[in-house]
Amino acid sequence: MKPSEILEHKLLLRLVADCAESERIGYRPSYFRRMIAECGAKGACIQVIMARRLPEGFSKLCELGRLDLTAERAVLDGEWRGLFGPAVLQMARRRLRQFGRADLIP
Repeated sequence: MKPSEILEHKLLLRLVADCAESERIGYRPSYFRRMIAECGAKGACIQVIMARRLPEGFSKLCELGRLDLTAERAVLDGEWRGLFGPAVLQMARRRLRQFGRADLIP
């Protein structure tokens, strides 16, 4: 496995755990899981973070007070951060700050 593939696999494990916790607290991230299956962990995160409209999952997790379970938080938190370009990381930071969760930005 290439180093980038190992990092993406670690990211996938993080996203799977975050999806399981999301379900435990009452939000079913079905669309995001489908995106992961179709685009991979990295591709799904990029699509969600760079979407023109605020993703429904982000809104729901915000309502539940769990923005720590968002793709925005996941891409910023971990050794896989290097998989993402500056625009994706900047948008993730911007969105978390916009919703009052700068504390989630490492």
